[in-house]
Amino acid sequence: MGIRLIRKMGLTGVMCFVMTVGFANINDVIDDIASCVRGGNTKELSKYFSSTVSMTLLNDEGIYSRVQAEIILRDFFGRNAPTGVKIAHRLDSNPNFRYVVLNLETAKDTFRVSYKLTNNDNMFQITEFRIEPIY
Repeated sequence: MGIRLIRKMGLTGVMCFVMTVGFANINDVIDDIASCVRGGNTKELSKYFSSTVSMTLLNDEGIYSRVQAEIILRDFFGRNAPTGVKIAHRLDSNPNFRYVVLNLETAKDTFRVSYKLTNNDNMFQITEFRIEPIY
């Protein structure tokens, strides 16, 4: 931003601009992750993982490295190719925490995907990831 623009906008205007850009990035992360799930793109999805991820996949759970989590999810999406994803719930009012629930449709079944994002050095990372069947 140029000095002239900052003077013209005033302090309140600049603060509103900065907050809007910050919130846009938050929503982009949520939407980007949902898009990765929609496409079964585990390579891109893994970029959002923290160094370790607490993961529950159907009845198996554990704490995995970023690489291990990607391999596990690649196998899942190989057996359950996504046909559609809808954001069912999003909690994004806390500046350090996000929680999202997706409904994942595949040719065979429908799953509930939920994930927790935590703010780590101004970057949201997935620390928990769950895939559960919807009965």
